[in-house]
Amino acid sequence: MQTEPTRVYWDACVLLSYINESSDRTPVIGQVLEEARQHVCELVTSTLSVVEVAFGAQEQTQSALDDSVLAKIDGLWKPGSVVRLVEFYFAIAQVARGLMRSALAKGWQLKPADAIHLGTAQHLHAGRFHTYDTSLKKYEDLTGLLITEPDALQPQLPGV
Repeated sequence: MQTEPTRVYWDACVLLSYINESSDRTPVIGQVLEEARQHVCELVTSTLSVVEVAFGAQEQTQSALDDSVLAKIDGLWKPGSVVRLVEFYFAIAQVARGLMRSALAKGWQLKPADAIHLGTAQHLHAGRFHTYDTSLKKYEDLTGLLITEPDALQPQLPGV
């Protein structure tokens, strides 16, 4: 009997860390990407990420665009990519709005983009929500999501 791969939602900041080749984050991100290629997990993100991942950090600081960076970004969304895009639609908007209202009732402020990401993951019943935004951790109870920095589902063997 084959089990379904764990659905892992990637917040845009994880994708940006991949594009920017953040040295402290790239090894784990690469391992999760490899797990997705091996169908250990299913990586998903909202189409909102296409807008949030518009350019790399170097492009932004230098105000100069680089075609190779755009090619790497577009590689995330191309057909056959291990990152599956999820369209933003009314049902997800309602979930996101509900999260924003619940957050306000707790005295928290949830930005619309973060609400869309959390709402999409919740709507899809993701097993994990990967982000480097530590302020989102407090939304675990509201969403039922395990919110962590990216981590591999399978431990890496020593020397591999």
